[in-house]
Amino acid sequence: ALIRYHQRHFGKTFVRDNFLVTGSGMQSIQLALQATAGVGDEVIYLSPAWPNFAAAAGVAGATPVPVVLTFSQAGWSLDVAHLEAAVTPRTKVIFINSPSNPTGWTADRDMLKAILAIARKHDLWIIADEIYALFHFAEGRAASFMDVMAHDDKVIFVNSSSKNWAMTGW
Repeated sequence: ALIRYHQRHFGKTFVRDNFLVTGSGMQSIQLALQATAGVGDEVIYLSPAWPNFAAAAGVAGATPVPVVLTFSQAGWSLDVAHLEAAVTPRTKVIFINSPSNPTGWTADRDMLKAILAIARKHDLWIIADEIYALFHFAEGRAASFMDVMAHDDKVIFVNSSSKNWAMTGW
């Protein structure tokens, strides 16, 4: 069912080994962090953010490093120069939540390509929290790293059934 769902939404081929089912989206985030970062490492995330992410980084032993989104009349935006400036030799992960909880900020394909270029340049993992992808109505779903990445890019996707089908907390 997961293979068919992802093929329908992303138009790509998937196999069983592409998926790991967990008990929740938060458990997926925690496992992704534990697999990619640890004590002494840094994890970049966009802020304002859902507070559980920074806490999850701390539980994994990593230091959460916020990159603040800019707010204007046009909404929230990310300056990728600020994102890259936050990278240090201790950085292991860039966590991207798009569409974002709580801001609603949503990366378009060009923004995802720019973030991916930074990750490639600095050999970083991306943890892509795309839990709210179907809440983006303009194109049927929000842009995804799956739309712009190469097969060997270091991207771990976290997702959840509950949000998109209004079953949060079930």
